Amino acid sequence: MQLDALILYNAKGEVRQIRFRPGQLNIITGDSGTGKSSIIGILRFLLASDSPHVPLGPIQNTVAWYGLLAHVGETHFFVGRPAPAHGVTTSQAMLLIGETEIPPFETLDVNTNMSELVDYLGGLIGIEENLHVPAEGQTRRALAANLRHALYFCFQGQGEVANPDILFHHQNRDFQKQAIRDTFPYFLGAQNADALRKREELTELRRDIRRQRLRYEEARAARDLGVGRAAGLLAEARASGLLSTDSVPVGAGEAFELLSAVLAAEAPRLSVDDVDGFEEMERLVARRAELRTMLREINDKIRGLDDFARVGTEYSAELNEHRVRLASIGLVPDTTDTEALCPVCQGPLSEPARHEAITRSLGRVTRRIELAQRDQPRITHAQSDLVQQRNQVRADLADIDGALEELARTDDIRAAVQRSWDQQSFVRGRVAQYLDTTTVASDDTISSLERTVADLEERATRLTEELDPEALRSAVVSTLNIVGRRMTHLAQSLPLEHSDHGVRIDPYRLTVVADTLQGPAYMDLGAIGSGMSWVGYHLTAYLALQAYFIETNRPVPRFIVFDQPSQAFFPRDRETGGDLTELSDTDRNNTLKLYKMMLDVVTELDGQLQIIAFDHADFSDPWFQESIIETWRNGAALIPREWYATDAGP
Repeated sequence: MQLDALILYNAKGEVRQIRFRPGQLNIITGDSGTGKSSIIGILRFLLASDSPHVPLGPIQNTVAWYGLLAHVGETHFFVGRPAPAHGVTTSQAMLLIGETEIPPFETLDVNTNMSELVDYLGGLIGIEENLHVPAEGQTRRALAANLRHALYFCFQGQGEVANPDILFHHQNRDFQKQAIRDTFPYFLGAQNADALRKREELTELRRDIRRQRLRYEEARAARDLGVGRAAGLLAEARASGLLSTDSVPVGAGEAFELLSAVLAAEAPRLSVDDVDGFEEMERLVARRAELRTMLREINDKIRGLDDFARVGTEYSAELNEHRVRLASIGLVPDTTDTEALCPVCQGPLSEPARHEAITRSLGRVTRRIELAQRDQPRITHAQSDLVQQRNQVRADLADIDGALEELARTDDIRAAVQRSWDQQSFVRGRVAQYLDTTTVASDDTISSLERTVADLEERATRLTEELDPEALRSAVVSTLNIVGRRMTHLAQSLPLEHSDHGVRIDPYRLTVVADTLQGPAYMDLGAIGSGMSWVGYHLTAYLALQAYFIETNRPVPRFIVFDQPSQAFFPRDRETGGDLTELSDTDRNNTLKLYKMMLDVVTELDGQLQIIAFDHADFSDPWFQESIIETWRNGAALIPREWYATDAGP
């Protein structure tokens, strides 16, 4: 992939375009504050990110759409994206395939999103399906390399190209360093396309191994532990009468069959008929309660008659006593004594009226006595009947109590039967639970599972050896040694510090390391000094990597964007001018050497690499002038002045 044009649209549909030359060195030189450093963010936004990250000002205030014309081989395409507000992200995008001309503003319309765009462009440059699986024991997720990761090797921002602490684009951002480490082997070609298939196969094998080993261990545990449990259940079944005492299994299978037979047999039932006298005892208890009730009622009746008879007797005695008292005082007249006088009034008793009254009174007393004495035989008869009934009830109760005493001896038998039935029910429940939760595999089944696990582990071992992290590490180091030889050649041509014995990229520290007689010199540890070396090693690393990617046809875009490579020499407080006349000859020569190295590499690769550089520097050398595509001075900038200029007030 190389870039043809960067296009900016304002809301009026006006177009600002920057044309790039494919396969050449493209230099945009200009003053500070003209928008050069914003181009990297805009290009990343058009290719892979969710925001252009442009500063507040003319770009943010005027641009309505960003656009890019680019090509991969013979395939040309246009990518357009609506400009989001400051601090806002977007996934909206427009993709036109086969487009070589700038589309008019009115035709711009969202037709895809960034996920699909990244997948399409990644496939266009040749990124195959891939996956980096972290080593066992690490918690980070597997990562598939895509276009976003390929752009690590295509950009060097202003804060990166001369920074000794970082080597690759966005290396110092969250999680990016590990992402570079994980995807670097794929882009170098140390991890071939077949690795994904093998890793997926290995993942599935490990999953199968876990499943089969679990089945094997469960089968072994069921046989080892289950036999002991089965033996205990069989002993309980024999003790509770569910099995005969001579039922002794030979092995686990036979024990399982015996327990299954216990559960399959008809469950024993406890009936009242199973215990002699159970029903009779219940009947007698009920009859005894009934007789006791009858006895209480008879006793109550007898007591009532006794009370009634006692009252009658007492009444008759009282009447007789009353008559005797009357007779004792002479109130009972003698019919033959005509001269008798009343002891109360001394009147003659022979007077008819007085005699009749006394006689009538005595007659009433006599009749009452006769009536009281007349009820006595009936009371006596009733009492006699009730006493006979009571005696019969008492006799019946005595018989029942005797029968119950005889039946009481069966209580222990009944309790024993109940306990036996409860015990059998309990044992059957335990057997049912055991059979539901335990499967006793045969020896053949266990052996088959063991062979299956062994076969799977053997296959997994072979794949693990093929995907050995150490083998991958060795392949990465070997590949970077090849890259390091080109780096060393470029570094020595400048020359750069500590390049005498060779320089290389450390793929795990992600820095440049120079081999010295005193040991390795790491750039990120300050062992390599001077701004010229920092910038030079960034450039040599990127140029050597891109040359390797091109020679091995790796899926990385064929362009590099450098922002201000001369910053190690250019005064920080300088805002205009690019001739560097005030610099020392050494600094001017070093800056010129950096650009000449870029030009030489581009020329050597014969159009297969495109370099775009933004800088203050503006040398008069013909080859440098021929490489300049735009000069942003004297009001010229990324955003045309007329897009945001307003008429000044009076």
